[in-house]
Amino acid sequence: MELDEALNSIGFGCGQVLVLVFSSFANLLAVNESFGMSIIVVASSCDLGTTSAQKSLMMTSLMVGMTLSGFYVGYLIDVKGRVRILRWMLLVTIVLSVASALMPEVYALSATRFLVGVFLCGPATCLLGYMTEFSAPHARPRLVVVFSLGVGLSLIYCPLVAKLFLPKQYCAAVDGAYGQPSWRYLMMLYTLPGVIGLLGLCCLPESPYYLMSVKRKEDAYEVLRWLCRRNRKNIDELHIELADFPRETIVAKANYFKLVWDDSIRLVKPPYCRDFMVCTLLSFGMFLISLGLGMWYPLLRSQDNSQHRLLCDVLSKPKNFDQAKNVTAATELPDFTDPIYYGIAYICFYFLALLLLVCMSRKHVFVCYVSIAALCGLALNFIKEPLAILICFTMMMILPGVMITLVSAVLVDCMPTQLRAKALSLNRALSRLGAIFGCLLVGLMLKVSCVATLNIFVAYLMFCIFLCFLLPK
Repeated sequence: MELDEALNSIGFGCGQVLVLVFSSFANLLAVNESFGMSIIVVASSCDLGTTSAQKSLMMTSLMVGMTLSGFYVGYLIDVKGRVRILRWMLLVTIVLSVASALMPEVYALSATRFLVGVFLCGPATCLLGYMTEFSAPHARPRLVVVFSLGVGLSLIYCPLVAKLFLPKQYCAAVDGAYGQPSWRYLMMLYTLPGVIGLLGLCCLPESPYYLMSVKRKEDAYEVLRWLCRRNRKNIDELHIELADFPRETIVAKANYFKLVWDDSIRLVKPPYCRDFMVCTLLSFGMFLISLGLGMWYPLLRSQDNSQHRLLCDVLSKPKNFDQAKNVTAATELPDFTDPIYYGIAYICFYFLALLLLVCMSRKHVFVCYVSIAALCGLALNFIKEPLAILICFTMMMILPGVMITLVSAVLVDCMPTQLRAKALSLNRALSRLGAIFGCLLVGLMLKVSCVATLNIFVAYLMFCIFLCFLLPK
């Protein structure tokens, strides 16, 4: 039988749960490393004496490392094996992250964060593919939603730990010097889920799909036996005999650049071109909306809209924007209440997606989420009630953000095993350009025309509705 049929016969049980749990912990590290830096750059500003440019460097160095290493990491995972490369990358990521917390000055810290990004790219991009390759295709959409809860949990974990661990006055002086820089210990705490995930991955087997793709059928059969034992089934009673895995190319000893070129060109040629391009354009839009609009969120939350103005009136002509701020306020950390609520909202919409997947197809869930986000964007052109503006603005950001991992799951189902990690890595690298484009769009056009800027995002959301109908089942 085919491997999909064999996994369907084994069913869902404790084996898949173990893979899901430990993969989710490792994924939590990937989100913590990205989101946690937004807190660290503020908390470390007095200790390191950072300027605005240096804070930007600290924030972007991780993303640059992930973008530059993305496709090569995908190549390694497709050629050398899923779990083997993920274990080493998680280990090196954790070691480098702890080392970055001990760096004495900002440029050394930024350089170390760049290296963290180089190795973090694997867990951040390809854990999803590894996790889904232990389950039958019909169970994957709901598994991906549960796996994606790590994003919402991280949005709660990072500010909550900071709220409990960091002093409120992060520039408070003790005997003429700054107090113990607790932000360094906070960076180490952010790696804790990754340690749990690494220990778990050391006990998990290789992906059966990868083993079949490199003609290691006996090893793949042992992985199925491992799943049966955890699921309390006898593999002999299931009468599983695996059919040969269809593959055009096997891992060959050839020039690296030729191998990468051959596989890359296959992603943009039939039969994979259409699905890859649709998923990439959709992911680009999700990053564009969720992160591009994210630049506006702090500005919106800091404004007083008691006069019931339109969103663009609030953002284009912010009240008290030119007045000097209280100098002492700059030494106080925010209370982190908003990010915690933001994370709770993410989790709620993930659970809603999980419920919707029970009664409708994945494609229709995507259409529903993108359509609601587009309607919220259109409504922002007309509504003036402050609470309604906040709700629509937040939903317009969160709903596309929820879809990022779900779109990657579609790509997992579309791509053959030998191209899967490369497709995921290239898709995520191109999608991150959407976040960069969104940030530039806001920075360059907001003062010129807020209405035009807002409706560019809305127009792309409407384009994404059309793309959702093109997704495979």
